[in-house]
Amino acid sequence: MESQSGPSREQLRAHRQVFWDAWHKAQADLPLNALEVRIARVISMHPEYHHYFDDMDDFLDRDFELDDGMNPYLHLSLHLALEEQAATKHPPELAKALEHMMMKKMDRHDAMHKLLEVLAETVYYAQRAGREPDVVAYARRMKELTQL
Repeated sequence: MESQSGPSREQLRAHRQVFWDAWHKAQADLPLNALEVRIARVISMHPEYHHYFDDMDDFLDRDFELDDGMNPYLHLSLHLALEEQAATKHPPELAKALEHMMMKKMDRHDAMHKLLEVLAETVYYAQRAGREPDVVAYARRMKELTQL
């Protein structure tokens, strides 16, 4: 049974297992499906998180405290979501914001982190309110980034 505060422990483990499997398959040069390729690419961009992939049980079950900074698994998941949004240009405002920041000579990874802040905040407020994310407000915030 899922609580209002988020996924169950089993759901969390299942989602994290996908990340674990993709990373370890990539490290062993095993064939990857398209999603696993994207996951491995996102993980490779974050060497500061690689040590979390040393101990599977710890990775699957660890609880991250708010004062520890952003949960690495959450960060990687949001990063993956942004990569999907950028690839599909949906919402188009995100793709335009990413392009704008890169034209201003911002490194793509740094630009993605700016976008990630907006996505994280959007998800946070939706969870607090017990609603779906406000996609109109999200698109508006992305559009605002093109005006910086």
